[in-house]
Amino acid sequence: MADLAPPVSNRDAKRPMGAWRKPTVVALVMALVLTGCASDAPQSALDPAGPYARTLDGLFNPVMWVATAVFVLVQGVIVYSVFKWRRRAGDDDDAMPAQLHGNTKLEIGWTILPALVLALVAIFTIPVIFELHAKPADALEVSVTGAKYWWGYTYGTQPEFGITQADGIVTANELHIPAEQTVLLRLTSPDVIHSFWAPRLNGKADVVPGREHTWLLEADKPGVYSGQCGEFCGTSHANMRLKVVAHDQAGWDDWVERMQRVPLEPVTGSAARGFQLFAQKGCSGCHQVDGAYETVAPNSPAAPNLTHLFSRDCFAGCIYDLNDRNEMEAWLRNPQRKAGSLMVVGALSEQEIDDLYAYLETLE
Repeated sequence: MADLAPPVSNRDAKRPMGAWRKPTVVALVMALVLTGCASDAPQSALDPAGPYARTLDGLFNPVMWVATAVFVLVQGVIVYSVFKWRRRAGDDDDAMPAQLHGNTKLEIGWTILPALVLALVAIFTIPVIFELHAKPADALEVSVTGAKYWWGYTYGTQPEFGITQADGIVTANELHIPAEQTVLLRLTSPDVIHSFWAPRLNGKADVVPGREHTWLLEADKPGVYSGQCGEFCGTSHANMRLKVVAHDQAGWDDWVERMQRVPLEPVTGSAARGFQLFAQKGCSGCHQVDGAYETVAPNSPAAPNLTHLFSRDCFAGCIYDLNDRNEMEAWLRNPQRKAGSLMVVGALSEQEIDDLYAYLETLE
């Protein structure tokens, strides 16, 4: 008995083979367009907020138009060629179109023209490269450490900026700067290649182990500027964020004065118990606290200095809100909630977590 084919509905029979293609193409185009739109884009390099970012923007725009013109020209020639010399009904199947191989004039032309375009771009690009790697004498200098997976900042003694203590200022995740002031960053890494990127203040700068790179920042006005690591560096690369906080002069003076105070050791209550736990649970083996726990274990991975922890708004690579107690306590329960975290802590009771939090809260 012959197999019976399943019945074909009239709807299926009338549907052309390629009917699905048009809506699919339209949907893909709309998706591409919509992913480029955002009502709030804090990391847009197309919205510069400082002179160095504007320098890059001023270079990017004309180069983009040149690239767009080249793209349109090349694609136009391709489309024209496809339609002009396409195979038509009645053409000899064995016929070949005229070959251009060996046309000296064309080959010289399409070799020289791109070279001239690139030479023109280079004329405008090379001075910008030197400008962005300059070392102004009156700049605020900050040493930046990119580590798995957070950012550390050390401000050396610079009396002209109010930093007078011998050890300078050490902090993490949030880079504080005075607005309308050039800042020279000295970038290093103890582990892998990272890339410092605050898009509204400047482009990306590689942070390479064993080398020191310099980079410049300046903010037009006070504000908070978001950034992140721009070079894949491991499991938590996407969670290696940063903030640049630009202050007016009064705000900068207040921040510097606050950062140069040594926190007092708590002597009673939950905070005092947390102070003891900080050493007993091994926290002091990795995290330095000035005036209390100043020597970390020699085999410790790079870890943030916690001296003024609660002067900051974020922690763990700036992905968690430090003003939310629940976030910090959840971190103490399980630091691996941030994938790839190198922090290891044993099991803590809820009372111990409360005591540690009480101590950390005194580090302002």
